Amino acid sequence: MNRNDKALIASPYSSYQKWRDENPIWWSDGDLKGWVLSRYDDVRTVMKDAKTFSSKSMGEMESQTVALPLLTDDPPRHTQLRAIVNTAFTTRTLKVMESGVKDLAEELLDAMSGKSVVDISAEFTGPLPVTVIAHMMGIPAERADDFRRWSDALTGTTKSQDVAERMPLVMEMAGYFTSLIPERRENPGKDLVSEVVNAEVDGESLNDQDIAGFCMLMLIAGNETTTSVLASLLNYLADDPETWQELRENPDKIDAAIEEILRYDAPVQWVNRKATRDVEFHGQTIKAGEPVYVFMGSANRDPRHYEHADEFRLDRGRSDHHSFGHGIHFCIGAPLGRLEARYAMEGLLKRYKSISHAQSAKNERTHSTMLRGFHHLWLDLESA
Repeated sequence: MNRNDKALIASPYSSYQKWRDENPIWWSDGDLKGWVLSRYDDVRTVMKDAKTFSSKSMGEMESQTVALPLLTDDPPRHTQLRAIVNTAFTTRTLKVMESGVKDLAEELLDAMSGKSVVDISAEFTGPLPVTVIAHMMGIPAERADDFRRWSDALTGTTKSQDVAERMPLVMEMAGYFTSLIPERRENPGKDLVSEVVNAEVDGESLNDQDIAGFCMLMLIAGNETTTSVLASLLNYLADDPETWQELRENPDKIDAAIEEILRYDAPVQWVNRKATRDVEFHGQTIKAGEPVYVFMGSANRDPRHYEHADEFRLDRGRSDHHSFGHGIHFCIGAPLGRLEARYAMEGLLKRYKSISHAQSAKNERTHSTMLRGFHHLWLDLESA
């Protein structure tokens, strides 16, 4: 299996079903060399056991161009690094941000006013979260196009899967954040970049490389997931007018819709770990040092755990999916992502009587089996 397997990118869920039923553990060749686990219980076992399954392998993939602190760290360093940004995502902080997020969503929707056919990824689901995280980091949102190019290059979601071709953009991104370090040391603000620049771990400041990597991770994590969640939900609702109408009539169900799309069409489909000791799944031994790929997108559709797993249901009433991770690596920005998605959907549902796929436009998915979303998603919008 390859990272840019076109069949999996287009529609992975029939393959996942076959894996779960016939090969709950199997060895993948291609550019993803390692053991693949796809059932709910197996995925959860790996994700909650950071001691047995190390996250350092996330920085050792051939396609990973730079190491990203926190994402690629295990305890105790992971715990220390996470503490640096914990305060930025508290319930109190997010409460203060609510009105700003809502106002931004309205501004972006105002800019779309009068248009009946829209690339919703380019005009709304992308700009909203990247502007929010840029504000939190104290960096100009006017560079949103750069942030998008850099993010795509770093995550490998561009058409080019060649690391050498993507490296100049990644280095451009690293250089940008490195250039901010002297200023934020000299004149620290109340932004996330200043927090990282002036943080200490074990009594020592982070080096410039770690600071830049940390900032790159925050920028990506702060926009990729929400962008994908919103686009995936709108992609689904464009084919389900009854559910769109139900949400218009019952906006209190918006949170349920967001939670269900997280499960139904996860923005992050898989992550990888490395076994630190021999461990067995389904009679197969994974040896110490071997990579393990856990497919959250498959686990979220496992009928052994969810009734009617392949159906999108607003009444599911549970949020034990893996789309924001599990265990110590549970996404610190999950509450922010849910907040952004809620206000985005509130605004859209108030303004538009219906949405559907634009027949004359060509959609483009992200070019990755790991991150599932859209670079371009064209919709017909009928104003209310």
